Amino acid sequence: MLCPDCGNEMADTAKSCSYCGRSLRKVESKGGGALAVKILLIILAIALIGGAVYAMASQFKRDTVTGPDYDPSAQWVPMDFSDYGIKMEVPGTGWSLYYDAQSQVVFKDSVRGTLDISFLGAMVLNPDAHRVDNKPQVFTVISQNTVFLEGFGESMYTVVSCKEDGVLVNKHQLYFKRTYNAVNKQPQTFTYVITMTCSSGLDSQYAPLFRHMLDSIVLYE
Repeated sequence: MLCPDCGNEMADTAKSCSYCGRSLRKVESKGGGALAVKILLIILAIALIGGAVYAMASQFKRDTVTGPDYDPSAQWVPMDFSDYGIKMEVPGTGWSLYYDAQSQVVFKDSVRGTLDISFLGAMVLNPDAHRVDNKPQVFTVISQNTVFLEGFGESMYTVVSCKEDGVLVNKHQLYFKRTYNAVNKQPQTFTYVITMTCSSGLDSQYAPLFRHMLDSIVLYE
């Protein structure tokens, strides 16, 4: 063999060059770099599998959360919105009252359930924009029909689905307009928008609550 430094020919069994002293021992690669790459790939695979398992477990946990138990005799609170000529029952047990600058009354529970009660006066521009069925780019209409309200007549009841904060939800909305003669005030036209939002997986449990509210509504002068 030839010395890689000085080029002199040496015996194949020589351990060093007799001319320049260069070591002729072959350095065997232990494959440390390849081993490190394999370990890194294994760690990444474990992390990906762990993340997928966590995501599935979180989704399962969310889907198995139960909503409120419907009990019309014990879980309802009568409310009188005198300024707007309407009486109705609202959820009691398990619900809390929140303030929302864009609504008169907002109730929430611990399972993403929300009840939004809005009364829009005559000065509100385009009150129809508050109808969920007027926003097809946001809401998908599931059903729409009319319901009869005591002291008023027919009003629009719409159910839609959409995504909020990455979660699929359903919205049940009652929408109607009415001119109300308040005491010592001029007649005013109000748009009533009552909307209940819940997780789509719990719709069958929230729908009776909303229906109970509709049945409890009384409009008066």
